[in-house]
Amino acid sequence: MPSPRTSLLKELDRTLAERAIYEGYFQQRISVLEGVLAEQDEPARRYGIVRRLALEYSAYSVDSTMRWLGEGRDIAVSLGDRDMEDDMDLLTAAQYIRAGYHAEASDILASKNPSSLSKENLRQYYRCRHSLAGELMAYSQNDESFSERFWERAHYRDSLLSLMDEGTFEWLDLKREEAEHRRDASAARDFARRMLGAAPEGSREYASACWFYQNSFDSWESPEKFEWLVRSAMADIKSATKDYAALQQIAHHLYDEGDVDRAFHYASDYCMTDALFFKGRLRPWQILQFFPLMEQAYVSGQNAQKHRMAIMIAIVSALLVLVALILIVLYRRQQTLRSTRSELEASSRELVSRNRELEDINRRLESLNARIQEADKVKQEYIALFLGILSDNISKQRQYQNHVLRYIRMGNTKYLAEEVEALPPIDDDIQQFYKMFDSTFINLYPSFVEGFNGLLQEGEAILPKEGDILTPELRIFALVKLGISDSSKIATLLHYSANTIYNYRAKIKNKARGDRDKFEDAVRALD
Repeated sequence: MPSPRTSLLKELDRTLAERAIYEGYFQQRISVLEGVLAEQDEPARRYGIVRRLALEYSAYSVDSTMRWLGEGRDIAVSLGDRDMEDDMDLLTAAQYIRAGYHAEASDILASKNPSSLSKENLRQYYRCRHSLAGELMAYSQNDESFSERFWERAHYRDSLLSLMDEGTFEWLDLKREEAEHRRDASAARDFARRMLGAAPEGSREYASACWFYQNSFDSWESPEKFEWLVRSAMADIKSATKDYAALQQIAHHLYDEGDVDRAFHYASDYCMTDALFFKGRLRPWQILQFFPLMEQAYVSGQNAQKHRMAIMIAIVSALLVLVALILIVLYRRQQTLRSTRSELEASSRELVSRNRELEDINRRLESLNARIQEADKVKQEYIALFLGILSDNISKQRQYQNHVLRYIRMGNTKYLAEEVEALPPIDDDIQQFYKMFDSTFINLYPSFVEGFNGLLQEGEAILPKEGDILTPELRIFALVKLGISDSSKIATLLHYSANTIYNYRAKIKNKARGDRDKFEDAVRALD
């Protein structure tokens, strides 16, 4: 049974082999954003999409990030919006810091007056100052410079914490750093563990959380350190991150343990390739420092291999004598092998026959699944048709009632007017229609209300009153679930105004737990 470390390395290798798939996911997200941008004419909305594109590229490509940041700043200038200009400048400074262009980042930050920045831009300003101090601290050449940057970073960390919401991923990261600052290893590890729970697996934040969690273990003797370092590297790959440190650290550790081939494979085929693609300044330099060490290891390995080769030649010479004897034995066993081969061929033919049977069964299952999907589609279409007929009948009844009353008021018999006016109010028919619709829908989707409320923010659940099955809001989104998304059509079916339907939908989307633009897709996906 392979050791846990061997299993982790195999999983890492599988993830590396599939990184083209994860980069494909990343490119799909970029294509969607660019498609939305191409259809958008309003500058303010274009700005938001361009900003999103820049953030997506921030750990993937310096050139692409700078391109979108530049476009965003052009939009901000055209709008004359100073806050937007500051936002783009500060994001540019953050990217410079990440890529190792510290002087350029310092120039941008020096041009900003913190007292004139909005709250969000001030937060970003402090982030940049904090990150820059940390980077300069890491490359300090003397204790005095290190100490100055150390306390500068602590100052901006405190400033950032004062502007952060408690419990957020960034707040936990800053508290972890604060614990490290006061040498409280236990608290630092606890905050890093909480960061793991606050970040989605496979995200850039999760990769960062794994990195800091493994960093809380000082010794490589702890299996957890290596495990979480590997998990950090896999999260970097899955999030299409090109600027990373985890895989490079793994290569160094494997080299120290003597696994030179794997260390060189990681460093040259992935770390250096991705660092050059990202176009940062410092990461390629860091990786290059590692290659001379591996070269020395290869030279030593080649010398040892030559010595082993000489020994092997002597052994092979002796074995040649044995080979002649073995050939005689093999010739005698050839007759037995022929018989065995015939039996194997018969077994192979039988396996082929069984495989064909399995393929036939699979085709039948696929056909059955297609029919099931078609039946489900028909079910939904007939439900929509049924509801349309009921709603249309209500509308016709109302028209008929109004028609009779108009003639009565024109002087026709009082008896007829009384008879028509004695008819049940049309609102009763509407309420009966609502009950029939609610009952039919809930029979089909009994867990809809619970699933729908699960898509809303905490405390925003919508619950029917006693005696009711659905509320107006739930009824509207029940139609969305059935595939009816046009507000005017929903208004016609439910006898509301189109404006009322629009207001209900907008109000509910604002309460969505996740992306409001994907809320209705999530509703359609409910069981």
